[in-house]
Amino acid sequence: MTGHAIWTDFRGVLTPPLREGLRHYCEGKPFTPEQLGPCLRALADAHGCPDGMAVLDSGILDERQWTRRIGEELSARYGIDADLSGLGAEWWSDRRVDTEWIGALLRWRSAGVFVGMISNLPADWKEHFAGFGPWEQMFDEVLLSCDVAARKPDPRMFRLAERRSGLPPQANVLVDDLDDNLAGARRAGWTAIPGGGSATPAAIARIDALLRTPATVSAATDTHHYQGAAR
Repeated sequence: MTGHAIWTDFRGVLTPPLREGLRHYCEGKPFTPEQLGPCLRALADAHGCPDGMAVLDSGILDERQWTRRIGEELSARYGIDADLSGLGAEWWSDRRVDTEWIGALLRWRSAGVFVGMISNLPADWKEHFAGFGPWEQMFDEVLLSCDVAARKPDPRMFRLAERRSGLPPQANVLVDDLDDNLAGARRAGWTAIPGGGSATPAAIARIDALLRTPATVSAATDTHHYQGAAR
């Protein structure tokens, strides 16, 4: 291993950005992302969480309770009667991934860099996550909030990740799409790099410079294999 550990977020970095995922999910639904967003915000505020997903990630509500509350908010705010019971399965049916980012992760790992995934994941969605991709072929470690009773940006997540990588804080790097998570990583002494969507090329360039490795992607074959496995 080299002297750095690269930790990538999952949803929004390895997959399309959250806003794009919401648009995809809302296609054909009686509500829009612009209506769903305030409902998620209301759930977050009601439970003292930073965002609507945190209510689910933290186990405050299970998926059935969470989707019911979202439905109640849609009805109260917009008069929309919607069945969200299949939200999880529909959300995870979107198997699009950022092949440029995956290619970079595979290239770094093949060069001896520690590459891990660190994700806030609800326990109810762990089965969906496990079937999404060949994680054991891509990562040295996969650290999920539902397995460790902590979530980003909780410093406990970063301390645990350091133990998994075997490297000190300053040698660990988080690539994430959420400002709160990036700020938490910086407070923990990590390097924090915005990633996902249009930020992917800049994130790759920054890490290449950090690792002093060539910027060419040499893992195209492995990337193609991942795409096939994830479909």
